[in-house]
Amino acid sequence: MALGITELATNGRTNVRDRAVEAVRHAAQVTKEARLFKALAPDAVEERVHAARRAITRGMHDLEDFRDSAAYRVKRAPLLTVGLAVGAGMLIGVIVGWIGGRARGSKDAWRVVSD
Repeated sequence: MALGITELATNGRTNVRDRAVEAVRHAAQVTKEARLFKALAPDAVEERVHAARRAITRGMHDLEDFRDSAAYRVKRAPLLTVGLAVGAGMLIGVIVGWIGGRARGSKDAWRVVSD
């Protein structure tokens, strides 16, 4: 009987020792990965900041081009440009009014009430 208990105790220690070694290895691997991510994070952030700045600059150039194009069109055909602007404004107004009337949930918003 004593031999069986000794073997169990030895196997139990070995099992605990193996688990401890495996835990240390796992901790070392996690630490290595954390260092890798820590090294890569600033580069990724820098790339995204650069891309954002580039997009803003491109947007500013596109806006300038649009403004120049609009000024050219107004000089070339002022009545047509003003007519299109008035028409677009009226269309947007009708659409917003229609959506606003439907948002109230009342179909009677457009109906004239007479007594």
